[in-house]
Amino acid sequence: MIERLTTVIADIDGTLNLKGHALGPRTIAALERLHKMGVLFGTASGRPLDQRTLDNAKLWGLSFPFDLAIGMNGGDLWDKDHEGVEHIMLLEAEHVREILGFMWPLDCNIMVYENAYDHVLTKQVTERFEFIVERAHAYWEVSTLEEMGAKDTGKIEIQYEPEAEEEVLGAIAAHPSPHWSSVKTSPGTVEFMKPGLNKGVALRRYAERNAIPVSQIMAVGDMDNDIAMIDAAGWGVCMANGCDEAKAVADAITEYGVLEDGFGRYFEDHVF
Repeated sequence: MIERLTTVIADIDGTLNLKGHALGPRTIAALERLHKMGVLFGTASGRPLDQRTLDNAKLWGLSFPFDLAIGMNGGDLWDKDHEGVEHIMLLEAEHVREILGFMWPLDCNIMVYENAYDHVLTKQVTERFEFIVERAHAYWEVSTLEEMGAKDTGKIEIQYEPEAEEEVLGAIAAHPSPHWSSVKTSPGTVEFMKPGLNKGVALRRYAERNAIPVSQIMAVGDMDNDIAMIDAAGWGVCMANGCDEAKAVADAITEYGVLEDGFGRYFEDHVF
């Protein structure tokens, strides 16, 4: 276990809660106790980082604001002691267009965050996309390949139904490139980013600019896009419901999953 804990960074969906759901009572109690202990807390997700993400603290019923936040799988970084959102390692427009070129004909939806949730470009409107719009109160427009590929971006999000997974993953495997990487962030979602960009990069950047030893940071996650963060932290924890690859790099695995309030129960049993 970590000797001195100064910061806890946690993934959201599948870690703190199920997507779009409230936090469990034990998780809320654990976060409140960490705050009273003086431990800094923030989230690390694949979502674009804006005030909507930061407002989750209030929406979840926490009595305190986040101290930091990582978004876009490591491409966005904010903390309370630095002004604005730092954008890290954007995917260049020319490579965005290449990716869109081979993904566009497939049975999938494609999303690019032009300006976080204030301007989301989408190939089409699906039920899953409508859920994102409702949850984030996002502003969006159906767009063309040319419009989506006009600017550098933090990530390209691909959403597909189970029956299209073989086709989608097959197309990705058939188009390797040193200019982009892809990661499955949840069932039915794959995201393209700049190679080498991940939540671990943002965690180390946060530690560097705030003079906090990485050894004093605990990270908790569950999916492929959390692996680098779990591995980079002084103490990395994977949820019981997490993927095997994330569990393999973790220092600890929770005894309970997200449906059983596993985050809060882990802190009750092993930290407090």
